[in-house]
Amino acid sequence: MITARRFGSEVQLHAEDATDGTRRWSRWIVYPPDGRTPTFGGLVDGTVYVTDGGTDVVAVDASDGTVRWRRSLYDRVADSVPDKYLSVAGSPAEFAARALATPEIVYVQSSYGVHGIAPRDGTEQWRLYLGAHHDADALEEPRGLAVTDRRIWAVYGGTVQSLFTIELSDGQPEIERVSSPLQFPSRPVVPGYRDAVFTHDIVWASKPQETLAVGTTDEGAEWEFPGHTGSGGVAYSSLATDGERVFVCVSHEQQDRLLVFALHASTGKLDWLFREPLADRDASPSDSGEFRLCRPAVTGDCLVVGYGTLPETAAGRGEIVAISRTDGRVCWRTSLRLAPRSVSMTSARLFVTGRQGGVVALTEETG
Repeated sequence: MITARRFGSEVQLHAEDATDGTRRWSRWIVYPPDGRTPTFGGLVDGTVYVTDGGTDVVAVDASDGTVRWRRSLYDRVADSVPDKYLSVAGSPAEFAARALATPEIVYVQSSYGVHGIAPRDGTEQWRLYLGAHHDADALEEPRGLAVTDRRIWAVYGGTVQSLFTIELSDGQPEIERVSSPLQFPSRPVVPGYRDAVFTHDIVWASKPQETLAVGTTDEGAEWEFPGHTGSGGVAYSSLATDGERVFVCVSHEQQDRLLVFALHASTGKLDWLFREPLADRDASPSDSGEFRLCRPAVTGDCLVVGYGTLPETAAGRGEIVAISRTDGRVCWRTSLRLAPRSVSMTSARLFVTGRQGGVVALTEETG
């Protein structure tokens, strides 16, 4: 189990034994103090990939924490491309690389476009400039990638929001741009070959957004789902999918409850809705400084969701709820002594990471 925590201009990676939680190794990764938040690019074939929030992609050996390689894509592209095409501000700090690793290639999204680098040594194999398909030379806010066998989805936010679809074939890649209705779109999930769905890349807002989720193909937006109306503060989760449905959680201040929506991926129509009152759960979305939703995850026949409160001086508290992904009924629930951030799983355990660090392992018996 590998987790990461940020301290100033450094990120600390921790590796714990998945069976008993004992520490295996720690590694500090330095990143630019004026850069963005570093991002996780995946754990593939024994290598952890992270970005430094600016120009670099870092590959770390998962067995002992050794840095296998660190590459600056900005430096490589700058050899042949003027700075104005590399970021809106012409600054390395705004390059904002985000990685998505696969066994064959590490895909990297930046304000320039999409790059393919070799997992073995980090050398750049190819690059696709997307500014020619946009309203400006450089793209402002790389928000995330999704990759299928023959297609890349790249989402961008900022002044002009865009979703690019890149069809991969034996010839020249075919690039299409679709406008996005969301100013801060999330990383897309891809339930099918031609379908992608995204939501907001925000965790809390002072008022509800008009659109909760958007479904699109390479030809444009197919549907928009508004969610339930509410007022006051609202907390959002990221998306999860089981291939047929997409799931997203919302908690409005006015209703003071958790809502979990299951939407058909191809149509956006509501399959089922789960409601959880929060008044008797010692949690409320009215406090923007404390209440957060957990990133949902599909495991077996269940969708695992969660929420929690996070005081500044403690690990917080929260709850994890497993819901049947076919009909929304509760399968099990458990309380936690931390505010949950995300859920990951193996064949035997669920691992819940906390917003202030820490990991809780849940077995079938504890759940």
